[in-house]
Amino acid sequence: MKNKEFMKKIYRKFSDFVSVASARELEYFVLDSKFTSSFNYRMKKIIQEIKKEKNEDIEFSILFNTNGEIAVIDANILGKHIGNNYNIKIEEYYKNTALNKIIRDVINGSEKSQKDFVTISYSILYHTLESIYSEIKCKKDIVDKYKREYFLTEYKGEDIGAVIACILILEDICKYIRIKESLIVQVINDTVLNKKI
Repeated sequence: MKNKEFMKKIYRKFSDFVSVASARELEYFVLDSKFTSSFNYRMKKIIQEIKKEKNEDIEFSILFNTNGEIAVIDANILGKHIGNNYNIKIEEYYKNTALNKIIRDVINGSEKSQKDFVTISYSILYHTLESIYSEIKCKKDIVDKYKREYFLTEYKGEDIGAVIACILILEDICKYIRIKESLIVQVINDTVLNKKI
């Protein structure tokens, strides 16, 4: 994504940054998509709960087609879902340590702790996107660019849209906390090509 203004802001909670980064990158990268039935169901339940609270604004954020599937969804809702899930899963992995403390420890930690963080973050993002999308149509020029930059030109998996979406989000996370780009490339290449997720 070209406009990275959101990265200059200071966020009270790191999961808020992940939410914004996810929303911006998916909005930039994804041209069209289909959602999993479980994600469709979850969104319907959330809308029903919000309607009970008499908040009608949600109708404009998520639109369903005649089959009851999500036709249009606001990127911020997707981002918030990804940010919340990221927060829960990474805190579980780090034995219920608060996400902001995990980030401080990673920033001040060794290269190994940063590699582990990138690997875990990629895995969480990948599985989250896998639970949301059943199909992603994306910008081919961006896919080709990132396959070259991350030495993934030999990768032929049908999940390349999810892989690149994860990389885009993860790049923002790592730049925000100042993890070296060479470390990100190394970890992503190893994780994707060796299917370590």
